[in-house]
Amino acid sequence: MPTRLKSLYRLSRSLPARIACLMTIAMLPVGLIAVYQTQAVIESARQQNRTALMAQLRAEASPQAETLESALAAAQGLAVLITKLGEEDCSDILKGFVESNDTYVFAGFIEASGWLTCSSTADRMDLSERQPFKTAMARGGASVQVNLEGAVTGRNIVMVTHPVREGGEMVGYVSLSIPHAILNGALEDPDHDGALRLAALDAEGDILAASLGRATAPEYLPRDMPLSEIVKEPGRTFRAVSGSGETRFFAVTQMVPGKVMLLGSWPLSAVPDADSRLQSVIASSLPVLMWLAGVGVALFGIQRLVIRHVAQLRNAMRRFALGEREETTLDLRDPPAELEEAQRAFNRMALLIAEGEQRREQDLKDKEVLLREVHHRVKNNLQLIASIMNMQSRDLETDEAKHVVSELQRRVRGMAVLHRALYNTPTSTTVDAADLVQAVVRDTQDLVGARGKIEIDTALEHVALYPDQAIPLSLFVAETLNTAIRQTCNADPRDRIGVQLTSGGSDEVRLCIDSSPAEPLPPGTDAPRPDGMAQKMIAAFLRQLGGKMETTSDDGRYRVTVMFPRAAYGA
Repeated sequence: MPTRLKSLYRLSRSLPARIACLMTIAMLPVGLIAVYQTQAVIESARQQNRTALMAQLRAEASPQAETLESALAAAQGLAVLITKLGEEDCSDILKGFVESNDTYVFAGFIEASGWLTCSSTADRMDLSERQPFKTAMARGGASVQVNLEGAVTGRNIVMVTHPVREGGEMVGYVSLSIPHAILNGALEDPDHDGALRLAALDAEGDILAASLGRATAPEYLPRDMPLSEIVKEPGRTFRAVSGSGETRFFAVTQMVPGKVMLLGSWPLSAVPDADSRLQSVIASSLPVLMWLAGVGVALFGIQRLVIRHVAQLRNAMRRFALGEREETTLDLRDPPAELEEAQRAFNRMALLIAEGEQRREQDLKDKEVLLREVHHRVKNNLQLIASIMNMQSRDLETDEAKHVVSELQRRVRGMAVLHRALYNTPTSTTVDAADLVQAVVRDTQDLVGARGKIEIDTALEHVALYPDQAIPLSLFVAETLNTAIRQTCNADPRDRIGVQLTSGGSDEVRLCIDSSPAEPLPPGTDAPRPDGMAQKMIAAFLRQLGGKMETTSDDGRYRVTVMFPRAAYGA
C-alpha cells in the first residue's frame, strides 16, 4: 500500500477522525431539519416579498386598472344594448355615451364582416383588412389592445372590445377607444425615486402603456425573454438582463384578469429579494457552521480531556518498555477520573515491575558470584589434585605406574581447561562447543609438544550446547585425540590430525577426528584402539551424548565419527 494511502488509513482510524464522523452522524438530522426550516422561512419571506411587490404594482396602476375594467364593463353593457336597437338609435346612443364620458373618444359597432355600421361619429367604413379588427375577431372575447392610429380618430388609442352575440353566434363587437395618454399618464413616474418602471401588456405581450413611454420601455424590460411568454405566468418574479444591459428584478401580475398584465421592473439594489441567493447561501451555511462548531468543540474537548493524557501515558509506557527507569512516575495534569485511575494503575505497575527487576538483578548477581566461586574452587581443587599426583609420581619407580599417574594428570588437567572455559561464560545457559573443542586441541598440543610437533587442523562450526553435552563432548575429544596421537603418529613434522565439528539442519551434531600419519602403518596392521581406561571413558561420554560412533582405518589413517542430537533445554 502506498505511503500516502497508509497515512490516510491511519488518519481515518484516529480518535479525532472517528469523533468527527460520529458528530457528523449525530448532527446530520438536526442539520437537515435546520436547512429545511431555513429554506421554508426563506421561501415564506420570498413569497411575502412577491406578494408585497404584486400589491405595490397593483396599487401603482390601480387608476388605470379601474379605467380598463370600467371600459370592459361599459363595452359589455353596450354589446347587450346594441342587439336591441336600430342603426340610428345605435349611433345616437354611442354618441351620447362618448359625449357624457371624457375617458372615451370613440365608440362603435363593427360587424363580423368588418363593416363599421354604428359609431359615435356616424361614420361607416370597411375595417376588415385592419389588424385590430382581425385581432379582436381572433380573440373571440373581451380584449384590450393598442392601436397607434385609430381608423376613425387617427389618434394613438387603447381599444377595448367586447363581442356581440345573437343566438350564441358572434355577429360583431363593440369597440371603445381610450386615448393612450390617459392610461400612460400615471405610469410615467409611479414612485418618486424613479426605481420602479411599469409596463401594461395585452394578452399577446404587446405594450399598452409604459413608464417613460412605449418607445423607451425596452430599455428596462427583459432583453432575452419574449413578452408573449412572460404574460403567460402571472405572479412570477425573476431576474433578467434588460435592454440597457442592466440586470434588473421583474414581477408580473394581472392588471385586468385575463386581459391585461402588469410588468414591474426594479434595479437589484431597490428590491430586498434581490439578495435572496446570498441569503440562501448564508442560511444553508448555518448548519455547516453549527457542525464545524460542534466538531471543533468536541475535538478540543477530546484533545484536552483524553488525547493529551493518553499521549503522556503512551510515552511513559514506551520509555518504561525501553528500560528508562529514571523517571517512571506518570503525572497527568488535571485528568478525568477514569484516566486518573489509569495513572495510578500505571504508577503502581511500574513500581512493582521496577522493584521486581531490582530483586531479580540482585539475585542474578548473587548467582553469578556463587557460580564463579564454584568454578574457581573446582579449578583450584583440580589443580591441587594434579599437583598431588605430580608429587606422587616422583616417588614411583616403575614406568607403568608413572604412565598411569601421567594419564590421570592429563585427564584432570583437561577437566581444569573445561572449567576455565565455563568460568569465562558464567552468565550464559549454553556454551559454544567450538570454543571448548579448540581449548582441548590447544591443551593437547601443549601436552605432546615434548614428543614432537604435531599439526592439528580444526574446522569447527559454532554450535551452542548445554553444559550437559558440551562437557562430555570436550572430554570425548580429549580422549580420542590422545589415542590418535599416541598410536598413529610418530613425531614426524608431517603428521597431521583433523578435527571437524558441524551441525546439520535437523539439530544433529557431527564430530570427526581424522589422523593422517606421514608414514602409514604396515599393511595388515589393525586400527589403533584406546587402552582400557580410555575405552571405558569414551564409551561413557558417548552414552552421555546419546550418539553413535563409527571408527574406520584405511592405509594407516585413523578416523572416528560421532553423530548425536543436540539436546533441548530441560531434556
